[in-house]
Amino acid sequence: MDVYQLNGTRVPATPLTVDRLLSAPLPELLAEVDAQIVDTSVTDETYLGEVVKPRTGTALLCMPRGRSAFERDTIVRILVGKLVGAPMRPVPPSLDVRTYGGTK
Repeated sequence: MDVYQLNGTRVPATPLTVDRLLSAPLPELLAEVDAQIVDTSVTDETYLGEVVKPRTGTALLCMPRGRSAFERDTIVRILVGKLVGAPMRPVPPSLDVRTYGGTK
């Protein structure tokens, strides 16, 4: 069961460490934070993905089709980190990540 902070950040029942974020099998990680990957029809090459957080239920990690497995894995892990507010080093500006939805 997830808990939400006042700012809408999803907090897993067990705190997610950066080591776990970067090493856990992706399906396990997604289940842990109650998120799923959704393919989008966005074709803009600068669009890397985004998090859509409904007020309740599964968070959506929206990703464009056609990315390599490595790119997809890397970006999903960044999005999960943003979703749960993991203490991560700043990502490069070219990987700017925004989160939409959730409570304010």
